[in-house]
Order: sequence, then C-alpha cells, then structure tokens
Amino acid sequence: MMRTNFTLLTTAAGRKITKNALDQLLVRRITNSLPCAQHVMVDYFEGKEEPRTDADWLNAKDYKEIPGPSNFELIRGYFPGGALYKTTIKEMEVHFRKKYGDIIRFNGTVGKTDILFTFNPADFETVFRNETIWPVRVGFQSLAYYRLEKRPHIFHGIDGLLTSQGRAWGYMRNKVNPVMMKVQNIRPNLPAVDGIAQEFIERLDAILDPHTGRLSTDFSEEAKMWAFETVALVALNTRLGLMPREKSNAMALRLSESIAEFFSLCYYYEVIPPFWRYFETAGFKKLIKAYDSITEITTHYIEKAMEQFDQSAEGKSVLEKLYRIDKNVAVVMAMDMLMAGMDTTSSALISTLYFLSINPEKQEELRKELIALLPEPNMPLTEENTKNMPYLRGCIKETLRFRPIANGNFRIAGRDLVLSGYRVPKGVGVYMATMTLSNSDEYFERSAEFLPERWIKSAKATCPVSQKHNPFVYLPFGFGPRTCIGKRLAEMELETILVRILRSYRVSWVGEKPLEYINNLILQPAGEMSFKFEKL
Repeated sequence: MMRTNFTLLTTAAGRKITKNALDQLLVRRITNSLPCAQHVMVDYFEGKEEPRTDADWLNAKDYKEIPGPSNFELIRGYFPGGALYKTTIKEMEVHFRKKYGDIIRFNGTVGKTDILFTFNPADFETVFRNETIWPVRVGFQSLAYYRLEKRPHIFHGIDGLLTSQGRAWGYMRNKVNPVMMKVQNIRPNLPAVDGIAQEFIERLDAILDPHTGRLSTDFSEEAKMWAFETVALVALNTRLGLMPREKSNAMALRLSESIAEFFSLCYYYEVIPPFWRYFETAGFKKLIKAYDSITEITTHYIEKAMEQFDQSAEGKSVLEKLYRIDKNVAVVMAMDMLMAGMDTTSSALISTLYFLSINPEKQEELRKELIALLPEPNMPLTEENTKNMPYLRGCIKETLRFRPIANGNFRIAGRDLVLSGYRVPKGVGVYMATMTLSNSDEYFERSAEFLPERWIKSAKATCPVSQKHNPFVYLPFGFGPRTCIGKRLAEMELETILVRILRSYRVSWVGEKPLEYINNLILQPAGEMSFKFEKL
C-alpha cells in the first residue's frame, strides 16, 4: 500500500480535535441505541423550543395515525417473491403511494429514526421553511463511521459536508461557502475547463468510427474520465492525464473504480439497519477497502498539489484557497470533491445528451444558439460569451426535471411540524419525493414532453407550459443552507462540455430501447450507451 504523510492532517492544528468534533462523535455513538435514535437527531439542533400550542398543531391529527407499512411487511416485501424484491426507489415510491397515499410513515429500525415519505409540495415548503441554521440531512453513515471511528488518526474529527451535522457541519460549511458558492471564484476556471472539454472532443474524434458514428469504447466511461479530470483541475489545480486513455494514469483509473464500488455498496449499507457497527460482513469489508483506496489515492494527489503551492500568490485551486482558511477542512473538501464530482456530473451529461438525441428538433434549436455563440467551432469560451445561453440552460434544467441526480430531498424535521394535516415531532426524517412530482402533469403541464422552453423567461408569454410550476417541486440541487456545495461548478462543467459536443456533432440515439438507469446513491445511466455521433 502506498505510503503518504497526509501532511495537513498531522499538523498540530490537525491533532487538536475540536470540542465540536468530539460532540459529534459522542452523538453518533449514542445513535446506536434504538430508543435514543430520534432524540439524538433532536440533539443536533441544540436549540430548545416551547411545545406548540397553536391552532394548526392542536387541530392536526396524531402522528401515529399516519398510514404506513409495519416493519414485518417492509422486510417481507424485500425478500424473494415479495412486492418490493429488486425494486428501485422510484418503484418503491409508486408501490407505497398507491397503497397508503401522499404521506407514509416508515417505523425506525435499529439505530434509525422514523422516516416519512411525502408527495405533497406544501409539506416540502413547510420542512424547508422551518430549517434551523444547521439543517440535518442524515446520510452516508458508513462513510462517517469510516472517517470518525475506523480511521480517526487520519481525519481527526473532520468527516466532511456530506456526513457531518449540527455545529460541526456549520463550522465546515462557513469555511467552504465563500470559496465554492461564489460565481467569481468558480468562473475564472472556465478557460482551463474548456481546454479539457476540447481535449474530450479530440478523444471522441480518435475513437469514433466515421462510417457508423459509433464509439469504439463505452461513452459512460469516457464521460466519467472527463468529469474526473475536470473536477481534479478545479479542486487541486492538477491534471490527471485521463483524456488520452492509452497513456492514462493507472492510479487515477483505480480511484475511478473504487468510487464506483463506493456508489454501488454504500447504498445497500445506507438502507439496512447498521448492524455493520457490530459485525463487519465480507461486503462491508469490501466497502471499507474501497474507502481506504479512495483515501489513499486522493491523499496522494492532494499532497502532490500542495507541493506546487505558491505562498506568495493568491490560491488557484479550491484546495489552495481553503488551505489558507483551514488546513484540515481543505483536505477533506478536496477529497469529497474528487469522490462526488465524477459520477454525478457524468450522469447529468449523459442524460442531457440522451434527451436531446431523442428530441432532435430541440437539439437543432439549441444548435442555432451555439452557432451564434461560436461561429467557428474552435473559438474559445469566455465569461462574456457564455453569459447568454438561455436555451442550453433550459435543456439542462429540463433534463434534471426528468432525471435529477437524486430521486428526492431528505431532512430531519428541525421543529415540530404539521405535514399533510398530521403532527410530526421534531427529529423525524422526512423524504420529499421531488422526482415523482416533477414528472407529473399536476405540477408540470405536458410533463412527458421534453420542453426546454418552459424554463426560458422570454418564452413565458408564448409558452403556456412555463406558467404552471411550483418552485418546491423542482429542486435538483436542494434548497436552503444545505444546497449542493458543488452547484456552481457542476453547472459550468455541464454547460462547457455540452457546448463543445453539440457544436462539433449531431448526436442521435440508435438503441432499440430507452436509456436505462440504476438507483444506487444517485440515479445513474446504465446499460449500452447507444449514441451515434455525426461530425458537423
């Protein structure tokens, strides 16, 4: 195994574990106890509130009246022969909504709080409008366990934005927000990001059969390598050399494989009760091995990037900017960007190309905008000429309406709430099924049609479908303080690569069946990538 010093996290500052991190470790250990699970979630919020006595609360129905399956019914359904055996999250939503209605209660199992599924956008707004300053979104518990309990000597209490909660989350988010959420900190990366996009076009040219328009390799893997190369550039100001795949870095490819393993296995261990805290199965050991590989390789790249730091100049990468604010936060944030920035962005790219491929008239409309933007295909993209791309942005939004990266949003209720007429106590988990609603005619007229025009402000007067839109139904990047930290970067990456691909090729879908998806931690395109690329 490669030896790394992990320089930043072994400094004196890194060894001094903060009280916040210790508090978080204590809370997570208490969570192992079933009777305490909901109370522990409440502890994350810290604030004490008086019991509600208002009319809405008093007139609402009792929490226990919310319909839902028993634990036995749920477990039986997932066994072979059960109604839920090998179903996706979307199929599970449809099954339970048909049986129980628009709000469903799932009883907490070992170490987990109760979870409500709601299909009511009024509930979404209530949950989000009543978030505290430190919203709680439980998830990736195996990753938190790995960082805080399995490898505390490496992470020293910093487990990242994905998994931390309460004050510890607020501390890290306050450090990261000024770097990641300000457009002026992300847009200067455009020339370099565009350079990688142009290399990607060269790569496609090299593997394209000009007679058939088909690629000799899997487009999904090509897209992942593009996304990984791009996020590494922004996170570390480092090139991995993944575009000319014949000369690819074996370490980067191993990291890609480990991240794929993480997405595949982590989902399973998120759903089942956390028995893995007490007994590590062979499958869980495989997940820990993937985490070790990711940690080892990302650490290697981070240390190499640190060697290039110029202390006299302004930081260029996210790592370098954050390093000057908080060394430990910088390392974990860079690691999380590398972990999260590959499959998510590549999935959105594939989905957008797919919907434009099966809607050729929309692709041609978009191409008119791109030709006006770049009269010559090889002209550079700049901050100035990319300001006005309404149709492209409409295409991306419409794709994320159809196939968002996540099926829904999740929060722990930060206050006692009334949802769909029921009293819901603070500390209960609430899953908001946004994808189901965003694909419904009730909330998006002609929802089965790919209509980028519905998102274009100038088209509102002439496009009737743009009028009917509840803002809490479409939330592909989340909402509020826990909005996706990578939103600005992901949007820039997607816009850049789509401009380059669609200014260079006419893309069509030649598969006999629609693009398939798998539901792990995210919604990912799967199966054969039946794209045909015709050079313009």
